This record gives sequence, C-alpha cells and structure tokens, in this order.
Amino acid sequence: MLIGKIVGAVLSLIYLGLATRSLGPTAFGQFVLILGTGQAIATIVSFETWQLLLRYGMGFLRAGQSEALGRLIAFCTILDLAGAIIGACMAVAGVALLGPRFGWSSGTQTQALIFCFVLLVSFRSAATGVLRLHDRFGAAALAETVTPVVRLIGALLVIGMGASVIGLLIAWAVAELVTAIAHWALAFRVLPPRRGWWHWQGLLTVPKECSGLWRYAAITNAGATMGLVGKQFAVLLVGASVSPAAAGGYRIAHQLGQALANISDMLSRATFSEMMRARAGHTAAELARLFRSASLLALITAAIMIAMLLLFGRPTLALLAGGRYAAVYPLVLILGTAAALDAGSVSFEPALLATGRIWLALRLRFVSTAFLFCALVLFLEKMGTIGAALATLMASLLALLLLGTAAWRAVHEPR
Repeated sequence: MLIGKIVGAVLSLIYLGLATRSLGPTAFGQFVLILGTGQAIATIVSFETWQLLLRYGMGFLRAGQSEALGRLIAFCTILDLAGAIIGACMAVAGVALLGPRFGWSSGTQTQALIFCFVLLVSFRSAATGVLRLHDRFGAAALAETVTPVVRLIGALLVIGMGASVIGLLIAWAVAELVTAIAHWALAFRVLPPRRGWWHWQGLLTVPKECSGLWRYAAITNAGATMGLVGKQFAVLLVGASVSPAAAGGYRIAHQLGQALANISDMLSRATFSEMMRARAGHTAAELARLFRSASLLALITAAIMIAMLLLFGRPTLALLAGGRYAAVYPLVLILGTAAALDAGSVSFEPALLATGRIWLALRLRFVSTAFLFCALVLFLEKMGTIGAALATLMASLLALLLLGTAAWRAVHEPR
C-alpha cells in the first residue's frame, strides 16, 4: 500500500506540473474549477459504502454467512448507483449556478457537466469495501495506482497533440472509468457475484439484517461530506471570489500538501478496517492498543510531512509549476501544514465509529466544518487566498483537537 501511495503521489505531481505548464494560469484555473466542481458533487452524494461493508460485513464474514454478505454487497452497490443518479441531478443545477460565477461559456458548462457525469458513474466504493473486507489491501492499492498512471499517460498524449482544457478533462475522466473497472474486476476475483444476491426480496431484508444501517449510512455520508467537501469548496470559493487563475495557484499549493497526505489516507483506511475487525472480535484491549499504535504512526507521519515540506517545498513548487507560481509558496507551507494536521488525526474518526460514537463523530465534524466555512467567508474577503489557506489550517487544528480528545476517551473509557 505504501509503495502504491508513493508512486501515486509522485505521478500526481508530474501530471499536475505538465497540466500547469502547458495550459497557463487562466486555462489551468478553469480546469481546476471544473475538476473541483465534479469532485465536490461526487463527495456529497457518496454513501461511503465501503465503510458499511466493513461495519456490517465483518460479522457476516466471521460467521460464514456468505449469502447475507452477498446481499449486503449488492445493496451497497445499488446505494452507489443511487448516489450517482442523485449527483447527476445536482450536477445540472450546480453547473448552471456556478458557471456564470466562474465565467464559463455554454460550451465550457457542457464540458463540466459531462465530466461530472463520468465522475459519478465511476463509483467503486462497494468494490473497495470488498477488497478491504477480505484483506486485499495490496489489490486495492494496485487499483488506486491506475488513476495516476492513466492520468499521466493521458496528459502526455494531450500535450503532444496540443494542450487544452477539454483534452485534460477527457484524460481525467478516462482515468476514473478505468480505475473503477479495475476495482470491480479485482473485487469479483475475490468474491464472484451470484444472481441470488440481486433478488429484490433479498435486498429488502438487508436493513433488517443490519440493524441501524440507514442511520449509520446517513451519518457516515454526512461526516465524509463535511470532512472532504469543505476543502473542495475552498478552491471553488477562491475561483468565484478572486479569479480562476488564483484558484489554479491555490490548487497547486493544496496538491503539494495532499501528495504527502495520500500516505495518511492509506493509514486511515487500513486503521478503520482493523478497528472494525477488533470490534467484531469484542476485544476492547486490542482496540485500545491498535488505536495507540495507529495514533503514534500518524503523528510520526505528520512530523515527516512537515519536515519534507520545509526541505523540499520550494524546489518542488519551482519544478512543478515554474516561476509563474513562485508567489504561492506561502500557500504551500500553510496548506501543507494543514494536511499534516489531518494526517495526525487519521485514526481518531475510525476509533469513534468503531466504538459506536457515530453521532459524536458527526457533531464534531460539523463543528470543524462550520468553522471552516465561516473562516473562509471572513478571511477570504479580507486576506484573499492566504486567508483561505489560514482558514483551512485553523479548521484542521480544531478537528485534530476535538476528534483526538473524543477518540481517546472513547477507546480508553468504553461504555
């Protein structure tokens, strides 16, 4: 998994640098805004079904209830499809609303809408859950690596034929589709689908077999949406309030931090899987030990991220984007530090979910996200893009403190 994330991080910087240098500030900013719109909508409608599969499927797997597990997988896949349909409706409204604010022509709005549709139909959350449920983390990492590889190949082809926003959007869309196909192909190798799983009468029994499923799905969806979409909206707000070129610079700075944060994302997903496994085994001591180990590893990861940012941030920015974006280096430092704080807290929310504190996790996430939006509106108006970055940093620090305190109590003071 670590090798896969490192490869993905390096390739993501390479193809982002190619896009930045070939498009120029304004066109790259438009590309970033379309990309951010699609990712924000996809995040909002995601049911995080991989978490549902781990939460309820772990018990079925341990008990040898393969049919119940199969019905749950089918149910989660249908949820992903429903989210894609809802997202398509949101994309139509969102593009119509945001297009004039971003200065998009009718043709650009059509491109943005098509890109959103492709992003939505490339769902793979349930397939990811199947792989993690069966400890196929290597296979999941291999499938995730498909995205940066295809994007890099696509970017090289597009630049070779003459760089354009539409060309890069096509490359990004193809990468999402191929990645989804890779996930499902690997998932079907682990657990081949059966016709009986998809019978509507069996699917209707899934919420009865999985007590609290709808409540858990709604809360995890809301938590994930607030945790991720806020950062996407920061880019969109910069584009709407300042300019598309400013949004492009903000995205570059954000991406440099996220390249390192991808490693912490790997840790978070692995931690969640193992905590659910410990929960299914009813071993409170094992859960507490796992939490302490994961938290220590996360803090070490955060410290390494900050050290790498200070040592290599400026030369990486120069290599990536050239002299035109030298002024965004302060953003790199601020957003990179925010990403490091997020990395330090990756084990906290999984611990709350594993110990049944899903409402608490949602409330704390709501507080940090509400703070982020308020700070964005206030600081962006007064300080521009630096203000948006500072708002993100402060929100990450608040989330770290709130979730960390609650998670420690949840694990060491069980109900």
